[in-house]
Amino acid sequence: MSDFADSSKWNLIMDSTKSATLSGGMIIEPIAAFEPDHLFSSAIVGVQVFSSTAKSNWYKAGYLHQAIPTPLSLGLAIGESRFVALYTPIIIKFLYFPSNYHLSFEVARYFKDCTLKIWEFIE
Repeated sequence: MSDFADSSKWNLIMDSTKSATLSGGMIIEPIAAFEPDHLFSSAIVGVQVFSSTAKSNWYKAGYLHQAIPTPLSLGLAIGESRFVALYTPIIIKFLYFPSNYHLSFEVARYFKDCTLKIWEFIE
């Protein structure tokens, strides 16, 4: 088994914060999906989501979607999708499409701000 505790084997791909568009404290435009400009070559990624304005009882951060290139000018197709909890780091191993894919993180619509970190594990 791979040594996940070895920090030299994890490459930080994204560390980004986005905010919803607010008017009078109300969300008028939710946070757009995070879409790292990176082609992942490892089946294993680490993900962690933070929010400075989340309520203490919130658990759901959103969904991480794997997108794979398709032939015939179809662009990208969804591979696997995974639930991501707020604050809790998660290690995901993609089973169906282990390399040459993109990721997209869809934030829960009620977040006013969101910080996403994604690492790629290199064996």
